[in-house]
Amino acid sequence: MKVNTLQRYGLRAMLEVALHDQSGLFQKDIAHNQKISNRYLDHIVSRLKTAGLLKNKSGKKSGYILGRDAAEITVLDIMNAFQTDVQVVDCVDSDYECHQKPGCVVGRFWMDLNTCIKDFLSTTTLKMLAKEQEKIYEKFQ
Repeated sequence: MKVNTLQRYGLRAMLEVALHDQSGLFQKDIAHNQKISNRYLDHIVSRLKTAGLLKNKSGKKSGYILGRDAAEITVLDIMNAFQTDVQVVDCVDSDYECHQKPGCVVGRFWMDLNTCIKDFLSTTTLKMLAKEQEKIYEKFQ
């Protein structure tokens, strides 16, 4: 499994918004703070909004806020905004055709690894990451 650029930058953008969620954050500020081109960020924001993870704060020129509480948004939610499912290898897909599948210990290994990764991603929340980021900021101030 390789985490693609949209997913990596999507997580960074969501973290940036989580750290400024009360006031709303302009896209240009997210782009500047995270060193992501504004044009590329357009694609990221669009997908995050479609997934319900980001929304516009009401009011004129108000920026973005989280679509729901940071404690309810998992890293898996963010990853899934850009790719339908996390799969370490093709054979973990239920639709994958393989003549060795029924008795393949290696296939079971990949399935177990995939489950561990998905469990980790689904139990790591945006709030947890934001708290860790705030600790790092405090350390360097």
